[in-house]
Amino acid sequence: MTRGRSGGKDSVMTDTPESPAGYRTLDEAGIRAFLASRPALAARLGGTPGTWRIREVSDGNLNNVFLVDGAQVDGTGGGVCFKQSLPHVRVDPNWKMPLDRTGFEAAYLHAVRPHVGDLTPDILHFDPDLYVLVVESLDRHVVLRHGLMRGGDWPDAARAVGTFVARATFPTTTLALPFEDVSRLLEPFSRNHTLTRITVDLVLTDPYRVHPRNHWLSPALDGIAARIRTDPGVRRSIGRMQARFLTCRQALLHGDLHTGSVMVSGTDTRIIDGEFATPGPIGFDCGLFVGNLLLHLFAMGNAAGRDRALRDIGRFWTAFRDEFVDLWRVATLRGGTGDAYAASLFRDDATGLLQAQDDMMREVEADTIAFAAMEVIRRIVGYAHVPDFDTIPDIATRAGRQGAALSLACDLLADPKSAPSIAALIDLAHARACDRA
Repeated sequence: MTRGRSGGKDSVMTDTPESPAGYRTLDEAGIRAFLASRPALAARLGGTPGTWRIREVSDGNLNNVFLVDGAQVDGTGGGVCFKQSLPHVRVDPNWKMPLDRTGFEAAYLHAVRPHVGDLTPDILHFDPDLYVLVVESLDRHVVLRHGLMRGGDWPDAARAVGTFVARATFPTTTLALPFEDVSRLLEPFSRNHTLTRITVDLVLTDPYRVHPRNHWLSPALDGIAARIRTDPGVRRSIGRMQARFLTCRQALLHGDLHTGSVMVSGTDTRIIDGEFATPGPIGFDCGLFVGNLLLHLFAMGNAAGRDRALRDIGRFWTAFRDEFVDLWRVATLRGGTGDAYAASLFRDDATGLLQAQDDMMREVEADTIAFAAMEVIRRIVGYAHVPDFDTIPDIATRAGRQGAALSLACDLLADPKSAPSIAALIDLAHARACDRA
């Protein structure tokens, strides 16, 4: 098993068609010309193209991202965020990829924004030939992960993310719509093969086998990494969650919902980067976000930071559950057309509806905890690590905190009954994190 390098990419097999004839990667001059040739975008920026300020803010692994601002230069106009797919992974030009990921992100924004409103940026333009997506600029926001690492606190952000997940998923389920409509809505996202394959490999499979992509901080983690690969209980849970992700087409997922996909400013929260959108179990989106809060929890060296992380896990889950259940209740009372838990069965049976909702929420809760554990594991021993632990200067201390997080995640998968609810998970995580403080 390797440590300290990102390794190869042999099992992420992707279709890599030739780039369309009209495609080219745009540099600063090309971006300026592109925006100037679209009247609505040029008018939004204001001023003249030569005065626009262009800043590259590419942060993830996949795409080129730029902020273009007309306001800060000559006092008129506004800003946009310009995102273009590359024919390869941005951080590894040898890893070839299809260009369609910005198309899926644009489709996701179109699908969910009518339900979530300003919890996502406004989509302004999509060019299917250049695979360029232009959205509202969030230059006055900060990435939630980076803000938390600097000790910031956004008390409403976790609630907003929970509300977002409920509002984005419920309208895409057969609780809300006839199955024919859900099938038509989900079908385009079923073709998001390349990024879904990345999820299947990097999140759901690689950390549980010997693979050159896996790497971790220190030999002190060798033992827990080996247990993750060999524990029979973990293996059964991983197989179950792989099948759950691949066969449970419960709703349209964001597919990559972590603290790096959330932008915050004051009381405003926006969810970005929906290119991994795919049909799947709702608990996957919930689990990725909870898992990243757990990672932040174990990275925190002070009690206040740990308390905020635990608070945010609870606030996220409560907001998601309450909003989802309320959307379901209102749809039932209004005689909704969903084929699952049909309104005709429960319109006059409030108690029965509450019991049905409780059953489903327990199922989503179990998925959330399992996927959260898998996110913790892959972000410490898999391909794409989180920077939260980088705030700990001492390597031994950092490895100890990571080991505690891995141990919790491994125990959750080996014995799902060890944390049968989010409340129990919060108590268990608090105890484990305090032990390593």
